[in-house]
Parts: sequence; C-alpha cells; structure tokens
Amino acid sequence: MRKYLVILILVWAVVHSNAQSEHFISSSITPGFLLAHRADIKNLAAHNFGCDLSYELDRTNATWGKFYRRPSIGFGLLYYNFGQKVTGHAFGGMTHVKLGLWQNSKVDVRFRMGAGMAYLSQKFDPFDNRRNQAIGSHLNGTMQFGLIGHIKLAKKDYLELGLSITHYSNAAFKVPNLGYNIPSITARYGLHVDQTKQIHEDGIENQKWSYRATAIYGKKQRNFANPVDFYNVGVQLRAVHSKSLVKAWRMGIDYTADKTYMYAEDPTNSLENIPLIDQSEVAIAGGYQWSFGKVDVIAEAGLYVYKPAQLKNPISQRLGLAYRVTKHLSTQGTLRFHRGVADFFEIGVGYTL
Repeated sequence: MRKYLVILILVWAVVHSNAQSEHFISSSITPGFLLAHRADIKNLAAHNFGCDLSYELDRTNATWGKFYRRPSIGFGLLYYNFGQKVTGHAFGGMTHVKLGLWQNSKVDVRFRMGAGMAYLSQKFDPFDNRRNQAIGSHLNGTMQFGLIGHIKLAKKDYLELGLSITHYSNAAFKVPNLGYNIPSITARYGLHVDQTKQIHEDGIENQKWSYRATAIYGKKQRNFANPVDFYNVGVQLRAVHSKSLVKAWRMGIDYTADKTYMYAEDPTNSLENIPLIDQSEVAIAGGYQWSFGKVDVIAEAGLYVYKPAQLKNPISQRLGLAYRVTKHLSTQGTLRFHRGVADFFEIGVGYTL
C-alpha cells in the first residue's frame, strides 16, 4: 500500500500545555519481513530488522490531551537493515503519537502511528541495481502503524510489546515507486528521565465553523522506461465543522491542474500546449480531522465531478497533516492516492477565516 505519505515537519515537539509532563528516552527493535506485495519485487522479500532511539513526552494533561486516552508524542532516529544487498539500509528520523485504546489492571493497549523521512542506501539503477524495482530515489518518506501492549515497570519505566507495519516510498515523486512494506514484531523499553511543568498554553480555539482555502503544489513522474516530470497546482476550499476541541468534519471542493491525462493518451503530446480544460479536474471532498495541539491529522475521500479522461479512479483518498502556524496561516502536507496507488504528494499553504 502506497497510501503512506512523506511527512517532513517535526511538529509534535512544539505542542505545549500548562501541566505536568513525563519525559522518557525509549529504544525499540523491530524484527520483521520485507513483504513482496507485487510480483515485480518478489526477489526483494527477506527477513530484516530495525531499531530506533526516541525522546517521548506524556501529554495526558495537555489541553488537547484530555480528549484522548493517555496520549504521548515523541521524535527520534531510526535505522533499518532491509536484508539484502540490493535493498540496503535506511537512516532517518520519525515523529510519533501514541493513544490508549483499552486497559485492564495489568496491560494497557495502545495505538502508535509515526511518520518521517529516511535516506535509503540502495535504489533502482538501470546499470548498477536493476533488481530493485521498488524504490526510485534515495530520499523517501516513512510511516509506521503499531498495536502495542504497554506495561508499567518500577520507577515509571515501561515495556511495550506488539505488532507493527512500516512503509517506505517517495509518493510517486520519482519512479519506480512500489515501496517497501514491512510487518514486524515490536519490543520497546522506555526509561523515565524527567517530570517538568510546561509554561505555555496550547492555544487551541474551538470555533464551531471555520473556512480554509489552501493552495497546493506537487511533483510526480510517469513512464518507468523514460521518466517524465509533471508539476501539479491547485486550490482546496474547506468548511470545517468542529465536534469538539480536537475533532472536526471537513467538506469542500478541489481544483487541480494535472497534465498526465493527455500524456497518458498520447505521450507525444506537447505538455506546454495542453489546453486548461484538458488538464483540469474538479472534485468534491469530505472527511475528518483529529487535532493534537496545532497539528491536525487529515483523512478525506473525494469524488471527481469532472476530469478530462478516465485515467484515474472516480474516487480519491487523502491522508496527511496540517500545521497551524497562526490563527489564520497554515501549512499542509498530504498524499493523494487512488485505491492504494499514490497520485502525488500535495504541499500546501492555507488561510483560514
């Protein structure tokens, strides 16, 4: 699945609250298996392992944290050995959030999701590495989801055991982009290091309705044999209806200029001379967002009401983050995809009324 996005912003560390905050240093190991989710990359399947070193903060007493079960955030460094010479190694950074799902007297079950950037030592090369048809660039995004059991130990330390899946891809920025999917067993130890009192407020406002316009830009490649770059631009208009301080419905309309429609029909078409109507797509979109301080996690689905050809599936999906720089100004990074296949990564700047 290539719906996991490239998320660049290490935003979790700037979320503050006026309450006690527990601090941890944690380290994990994740032995797993590189899954051949396409016939083209069966030769890459192999046992592998990863590890990370993270700094974590408990956010239960934050203004936004009171709306979730035992939330925590963190950021750190990661390493993966993919198990073969042609796949190599990954070195990167990742931010994460953990949320409680269920708890009894002994075990606390939590959901962990993280995203970041990684440098992959091996990529496809037509001369030196033809066997690796999953990764087309050294720089890739990574995302990880996990279901873990959290066990408290003495002196506020903890132990976590569970299952996770990690994904690496470049969001169609450069072909090939089949990506890596790695199911793993996860074991993590957290060392309690500090407890401090934060001095800043989260600054969250609970407007019932707000309205946001976001200008977006993205780059993607097509044609594995002879790669061609495409640069998409567009605008997204959203009405956001808050259900609580941290949860809201989103609805609106998208316009995107995408020249791949005419290129797919005839690769000899001059990209400079494609009429605007033949590169325009319009969609209605709706979804939900979860807020963590100034950070919004966005999940949406869209239905195209106009597109110049049948190149794309009628229904699109979008997943990503928005960061509220000020009350009015925001930045956004989201991946648009269709039935698990990445279309392009949208970088956006928005203004909220």
